[in-house]
Amino acid sequence: MAQIIEISTQYQLANVVALIRSGRLGEAEARRILVVANNSFAPELTPAADAMPGSRGLLADFDAVIDWNAAIWPNHPKAFGISGERAPIMERALRREWDIGDREPVELIVESLPGHPAGALTQIFATAAISVHSDGLMSYGPIRNPLTLPQWQRLRAIFYTDLLPGITPRQLAEHNPDREVLPTAELASVIDDMTAEVAEELAAAGLDSRIDGSALVLGQYLAQLDLITGEEELELHRQMIDVVRDSGLSTVVFKPHPTSARTTIEPLRRRCEEAGLDFVLADVPLLAEIVVSATRPELVVSCFSTGLATAKGLYGCQTAAVGTERLLADLAPYQNSNRIPLTIVDALHSGRFELPGGLAGRGADDLNGLIDAVTYCMQPSSAGHLRGSAIDFLRSAVGGPDMKYFKRKRLTALDLPGRLQAPLHRKTLSAAKRRLTAGAKRTQRVFKDYGITVDASKLRKNG
Repeated sequence: MAQIIEISTQYQLANVVALIRSGRLGEAEARRILVVANNSFAPELTPAADAMPGSRGLLADFDAVIDWNAAIWPNHPKAFGISGERAPIMERALRREWDIGDREPVELIVESLPGHPAGALTQIFATAAISVHSDGLMSYGPIRNPLTLPQWQRLRAIFYTDLLPGITPRQLAEHNPDREVLPTAELASVIDDMTAEVAEELAAAGLDSRIDGSALVLGQYLAQLDLITGEEELELHRQMIDVVRDSGLSTVVFKPHPTSARTTIEPLRRRCEEAGLDFVLADVPLLAEIVVSATRPELVVSCFSTGLATAKGLYGCQTAAVGTERLLADLAPYQNSNRIPLTIVDALHSGRFELPGGLAGRGADDLNGLIDAVTYCMQPSSAGHLRGSAIDFLRSAVGGPDMKYFKRKRLTALDLPGRLQAPLHRKTLSAAKRRLTAGAKRTQRVFKDYGITVDASKLRKNG
């Protein structure tokens, strides 16, 4: 048996290694082949997940490490698919290149389906069983496009980290796969090993030990996604600094997003000086979770980064979210995959929702109902089994603050509570038309009794 495990980010790599070390991917007898895809816009300029600091020790858990970009060069992983006629040819070529026997069974463990590169591997290895490993908060929502028949017939399991205890990811739930849960402690152990490996890099940046009274501010790249403008993103980060100031902490550790522009750093440094806060720049090519593991901040602040959930779930940090309500109003289209992470982060920081069994406060609602309703509104075809739950949630939400998670036009198109009502003049016109039609039919029946045939449409036209 050969397990082909495909990843494209270092966070995914850490999750997969945690699954292996905890025994959740089966016995060690299976030959494990790690396929690394570099999905960045310019992979020539961006290191792949296996080449990033902190990854070296994780690669020992695999029998072979494959560069997917090299295997499909000059194609980009996001764009490379394969036709049914060519798939068997490429399967034979890859089996030979990766030292997999012609008749040796293959199991695929890939990232999000049905997009590439995961989709391409399922096309090539057309008889392999398929499992999916999750990627942060996005796994709690639906996929964008339905699986093909050959994909969902071979789907076996979903592996996910328990970032939201009591919440089951809705990803691919319509196919009822097995669910394998990775406790956060298992992932934290892997992150701690990665932190030890990059001790020199952390020391060079002044991040190698606990920073008392600190808050970690995780920058996001919302302007690059065209969700907000560059100036709006800078103001959003300034507001994050203000949250730290208001919390009474003394130090801001700012970690810009790896793909974001660095033009915000100096304005944020000045904002900290004005607020009387120490400023520590964590501009290092390391996972946010590694920085949390090393510096152990008291507070982590961001917009809707998965880092908020991992900081709380793995290390018990307090968290704060900034700017989520604005983005809920602006995010488009409604099916945007960022909607579920954004909804979850906003809801858990609003004080109105909590995780099942939580103690957030009296009157807080279970988060499951909201996730069901948003998931159904995002993908009503694949999530049709959630319609009843969505209706129940929306009936209680109409007229209240939780309607911010929905678009009225979307609710109208799906005929859900909270939909737009037809204008009064249209209702009146419709009722008058019905009365006129009914009167014409009565007149037609009367004439018919006397043997006279009358066209009802002319009666309606002439009044």
